[in-house]
Amino acid sequence: MKKISLLLFILLFSVPVFLFGEKVSGVIVDQNKEPLPYASIYIKGTTTGTTSNYEGFFMLNLKKGDYTLVFQYVGFKKLIRYISVEDEPVTLNIELEPDKIILNEVIISATAEDPAYAIIRKTIEKKKYYLKQVDNYTCKVYTKGIFRIAEAPDKMFGDSLNTINDSILGIVYLSESESKIHFQQPDKIKEEMISSKVSGNDQGFSINFVSFFLMSFYKNIIHLPIDRSQRGFISPVSSNAFFYYKYRLEGTFQEDKYLINKIKIIPKRKIDPVFSGYIYIVENLWRIHSIDVTINKEAQIDFIDSVKISQSLVPVNDTVWMTFSQKFQFYFSMNFFGKKFGGNGLFHSQHTNYKFNNKFSDDFFKQEIIKIEEDANKKDSLYWELNRPIPLTNEENRNYKKQDSLEIVRNSKEYLDSLDRKNNKFKINNLLFGYSYNNRYDSTRYWYGDPLTSLQFNTVQGFNLRFKFGYFKNLRKKKYFSVAPKIGYGFSDKKWLYTLKSKYYYNPEKFAFLTVEGGKDFIQFNPNDPISPLINSLYTLLDENNFMKIYEKDYINIRQGQELINGIFSFFGLEYSNRKPLVNTTSYTWVSTSREYTSNDPQYPDNPEPSFTENQALIFSATLRLRFKQKYISIPDKVIIGSKFPDLYISYQKGIYGFVGSDVNFDLLKFNIRDRIRMGLLGESRYSATYGFFPNNRKMEFMDYKHFNANKTIYANNNFEAFQLLDYYSYSTNKNFFEVHYEHHFNGFIINKLPLIRRTKWKAVGGVHFLSNNINSDYLEVSVGIKNIFKVARIDFITSFSSNKKLCSGFVFRLALGGNDDGGNVTIEVK
Repeated sequence: MKKISLLLFILLFSVPVFLFGEKVSGVIVDQNKEPLPYASIYIKGTTTGTTSNYEGFFMLNLKKGDYTLVFQYVGFKKLIRYISVEDEPVTLNIELEPDKIILNEVIISATAEDPAYAIIRKTIEKKKYYLKQVDNYTCKVYTKGIFRIAEAPDKMFGDSLNTINDSILGIVYLSESESKIHFQQPDKIKEEMISSKVSGNDQGFSINFVSFFLMSFYKNIIHLPIDRSQRGFISPVSSNAFFYYKYRLEGTFQEDKYLINKIKIIPKRKIDPVFSGYIYIVENLWRIHSIDVTINKEAQIDFIDSVKISQSLVPVNDTVWMTFSQKFQFYFSMNFFGKKFGGNGLFHSQHTNYKFNNKFSDDFFKQEIIKIEEDANKKDSLYWELNRPIPLTNEENRNYKKQDSLEIVRNSKEYLDSLDRKNNKFKINNLLFGYSYNNRYDSTRYWYGDPLTSLQFNTVQGFNLRFKFGYFKNLRKKKYFSVAPKIGYGFSDKKWLYTLKSKYYYNPEKFAFLTVEGGKDFIQFNPNDPISPLINSLYTLLDENNFMKIYEKDYINIRQGQELINGIFSFFGLEYSNRKPLVNTTSYTWVSTSREYTSNDPQYPDNPEPSFTENQALIFSATLRLRFKQKYISIPDKVIIGSKFPDLYISYQKGIYGFVGSDVNFDLLKFNIRDRIRMGLLGESRYSATYGFFPNNRKMEFMDYKHFNANKTIYANNNFEAFQLLDYYSYSTNKNFFEVHYEHHFNGFIINKLPLIRRTKWKAVGGVHFLSNNINSDYLEVSVGIKNIFKVARIDFITSFSSNKKLCSGFVFRLALGGNDDGGNVTIEVK
């Protein structure tokens, strides 16, 4: 038995040698013995190699044989070593010398052109050739991603940001991944992540998606994955680069048979979306050798202080050079409610094993652009020890050990219960802002809503209370179930309201859900709720403007939705309701004005009587959303990315007459097209156009009409498809209608040119909103504005027109909470 055990031991530890060869390792330093992080090491004539870690340490597995190793670091002279790999590990201590830059000896007069301009001009002439030189390729990419928090407060809103045995400072995300990249001209990319490791989460999947960080500086515009505006940055060899950059030839150095030009990139205007740093160009070939550039604060990337990009290309054959390593590093800082947060992130990738002239099948590049294999996170530590091309630093090793050990604790019932005991404690502020009780181990949550906003006022109910409660349960395989009851009472009309809404998310792969809702409630005639109850309460009590018009509805509603096939979603609904008219029951106000409250009739404000007779309605609805060639990633669950084509919506609504006593008989058909259009440096446009008509409008009540999102208050529930100066129900129709909404966000293109204002990071926006129906004259709003004021505010100046005549103008202010100006805004109108 001892002999067998010894044999098994020898075989076990011999497997790595037989399969992967001996290890070649060492440290790369400069002349001062300082480590050179992220230096490139590869076998000459190939992209097989590795990269040193932050401490300069490298490790490479090679089979027995003779090799020519190349050691390369931007700004240092390339070193070539010939080695023989036998039965023992090879240790190499590498010291690189700074490039012997041959300084430019040409005396340049004040009017002469720097030689760098001629080099850049020739590179621009060749860039189209190099951009399309390779028709297709595959390669293997190893990526390491790290996020660090360097500065953060100990507490936020009275709660500690640190968890048990763990500080928020330091590494908060550490992950490694291996992917196969497939590329086909002009822009087809498919990524297959074959292995993934996340520190402290053995069930997690890495977000190191190489596809998002692939960048070629031969393109005119470089898009960064961390830039929300997506305007892009101008390449130093862009076709119009001379409009944005100045260049200076720092010198040249010899690398093998190539003469390399080191050129300094100098922005003409720091306010432009440009890079600064160095670009290295191969003489005579006029191709990029490497890039070492920076983007600073002036580029105005939200919350980002600076970005550093280093890219190294190597020859893989006599004619083709490809990216071997790329480092994408960013530094961020933000001030949140007076609390400072800061840190940095790094994505370091190494590209190897290029293969060209692949025979991809016709259906290989489908709409799935990234796929994570289901067993990608199942690789053990031995696998990573043998396949990790970039060695871990001491800090990274400590983080893996610490977080992996803490993961066991974090997932234990004892730990989760201790967190719940701490966080579930009832506090005084819960009386005003709601409360949530969590059971993390059981994946359940109980909550009740914000009592502060439960007290409301309208002229139908007077003061009224609406309490919301809820239950949420996470089920297996990412399914969930929720129940949300609501109870209300009006002190003037003395009526109780009660509703119950339940939702079952039953097929995550198809985004499939089923909701059942019912009860007794007061509903606005426009089901989109153009004015919130809270804002209506303030406007009614303080200005005697009771804009919200409501009716009583006893109902049951069933809705179902899912993705049928990629890009095609269906939504179906069926509702039966009993609808009753309501009238004002109070004239109470806090501030008396010359105005009087209008009635609860949205069509005839002077009518104090009920606006309609009680009726029943059975209404069926169906919507089909079409998104052609929708891109998505599988991680392994499906995540939708979008499409270069617009979204199309086809909606149908049917009032079913006679069945179960239904009094309505109508048909409504709507067609909508919407999209966002990125225009590079010019910004981004967004539009939505809807045409609708009623083939049948025999029996309809006013709540069945088509209503439009309007705004007549200081504070408004605003969204993109809204008219800021339009009366709420003046354009409601049961005939044909057509509306168009368009906005263009310049994303700094205009304001960045203004020397003083540009420091504010404000951004200009303009819009046009048009409405037409067969009843009223055409209506038009034109707006210009500024957004990103203090990160959350936006101001627009709007003018409305009808029948070619100006109606009114006004300033509109809104708070775009969370940086989103599409909804959840506060709007102030001044006429």
